[in-house]
Amino acid sequence: MFWYDGLWQVPVDLGGSTKNKKRLAKFKNVLAFQLAFSRFVEDALGRYDFEGLPETVSKRVVLQSLLWHANVVFFDYKGSVLALPSAPTGDLNIYGDPATAETFSINGMLNERVDLFIHGSDQNAFLAKTLTIGDSTHRGAMVWENKNRYPFINTVMFYAQAVADTMRTLDVVRANIKNPSIFVAEESVVNTVKKFLSDREDNVDSVISSGVFDPNKVSVIPYDTKGTSLADVTALVEWYESKFRELCGTRNNAQMDKKGENLIQAEVSVNDDYTEDSVQKCIETMSECLDDVNKILGTNITVKAREVQNENVSADDNGRAGGVAGSSDNGSESNDN
Repeated sequence: MFWYDGLWQVPVDLGGSTKNKKRLAKFKNVLAFQLAFSRFVEDALGRYDFEGLPETVSKRVVLQSLLWHANVVFFDYKGSVLALPSAPTGDLNIYGDPATAETFSINGMLNERVDLFIHGSDQNAFLAKTLTIGDSTHRGAMVWENKNRYPFINTVMFYAQAVADTMRTLDVVRANIKNPSIFVAEESVVNTVKKFLSDREDNVDSVISSGVFDPNKVSVIPYDTKGTSLADVTALVEWYESKFRELCGTRNNAQMDKKGENLIQAEVSVNDDYTEDSVQKCIETMSECLDDVNKILGTNITVKAREVQNENVSADDNGRAGGVAGSSDNGSESNDN
């Protein structure tokens, strides 16, 4: 669990050390990414579900392998069907399909080279011909998550980083609104100015000078904070999360346009179609591969999109998706005016 590494090495005391504050800022950057990343990974792992898996196969490992590696290998091992992550070897047929793969277990106890069944090779043996011949006695088949054979975890990481960076931007904007100034101070009063700024960060409502502080040694340069509002940055976070859910195949009916108005019903329907298409393409690819798995291993494994409880968006007289049909915050029917 990489997010635990060094977690408690960051100083908790924020008392005034600039070095500590920089380290804390870096820690918050990492933490913001971890929070977004772990949430998006959970969403990605819940895109679809498998049925008919043998008792010897871990559904969690299958889902994680497909997410991280875009593939998983089902194979026979001493009379039982196993499924593990794998790295395809360079042993390819004319279409670029791997004839062998190196599977690996989490604890390293079972690392096997598996001879893979290549789709169509039962109709024409030439499709199984490669430059080398595998020497494994295991029979198996590889299931790809998507036709491009590209790991979706990269999409998760991109949007997690975008959301995390925008959330940290939100922190900066919030701090600038609290103290919209740049301080220029002589060396003799630098520590006093730092103490003042630290008190402001801690939400101290007033700072009392002892009389030693000379205000003439400090210059305050104000800057405009109206260019970027909290609402603007918050909307950007919501946009990133909405786009990720579309790619992930998770419905997101709380969609807003740039003016802050609800999208019209037709636009919501288009986005829903795109969302369904994103996950359905993966289902079709995996189903084709599972046909080969079932053929050679005698299993009956299927995959389907995971059912998501979606809100029914109602349209008003102008066609705008302004509310949720038959529900509201207090449980009564909504009546948007």
